[in-house]
Amino acid sequence: MVIRTILSIIKPNKIDDRIINHLKNGPLLTLDLVKAIQQDRPNTTKQAVYAALRSLKAQEIVLTNKGTSSLNITWVNQMVDYLNFTKNKYVANDNQGSFLDLEDKEKIKYYFNTAHKGDVFWTHAYYLLLEGLAENEPVFLYNPHEWFLLARTENEKSIIKSTTDKNHAFLLTAGNDTFLDKQVQKYFDGDKSQYNILHVPLFKENNYYLNIFGDFLIEVWLDQKIADKIEEFYQTTNQWDENAEIKIKDIINSSGRMKMVISRNRTKAEKLKKTLRKDFAISVNKIS
Repeated sequence: MVIRTILSIIKPNKIDDRIINHLKNGPLLTLDLVKAIQQDRPNTTKQAVYAALRSLKAQEIVLTNKGTSSLNITWVNQMVDYLNFTKNKYVANDNQGSFLDLEDKEKIKYYFNTAHKGDVFWTHAYYLLLEGLAENEPVFLYNPHEWFLLARTENEKSIIKSTTDKNHAFLLTAGNDTFLDKQVQKYFDGDKSQYNILHVPLFKENNYYLNIFGDFLIEVWLDQKIADKIEEFYQTTNQWDENAEIKIKDIINSSGRMKMVISRNRTKAEKLKKTLRKDFAISVNKIS
């Protein structure tokens, strides 16, 4: 589905591809969208356009509301992430390698020049490791601050949903309990997705992030200057509004070296899972 859509958008022919192509410039009144499609394809009926819209809505690619049609930003983010990930895999880089083929105690390092670019690759590494995770095995995460739900909300919500839809508990520990750390509690259902806030960080480094998938670990170190800016932002912000959203996005989009290590280490993973799982309410059959 995704591959076909990417290729067909470049040279649209089918009605649904033309709809996506027109909506790339922003939301349109549905009536204006129908007219635009009919200008492209003079013999296209209004009924045919609405049928294509219903199909795109069912696939969660397009949203319609009060006579206006727009692309679903979640789908747009997924498309952007997919293409960036694919580019990463094909660009020659000494650091690239297939982390899925790692043996126990092996690891691969990656480097990025912004936290945002690193998060794009991180997202796809997450999805690939999720696919190979044993049935009912939870995913454990540790973030000093869960800024992903503030700065990349739809992408992070999609990750949580994808995890729980595959019957894996999403168990996230935040290392701090500021106003903004508590602000994202609403995105967790307390069952399949759980959020634990610590009063004292688990790790001394305020730039260290961790994901655990069975024996696999994703460990990330943000650029220290960026991590310090995030820390200052969290410690001084007591209101979540448009200005705060702009500020956190500016911070993570700023230049700074981000290091990621993907490893396979059963001993280390089990030790960390033991530390993290004690603060979550999860049944025995959901734990490896």
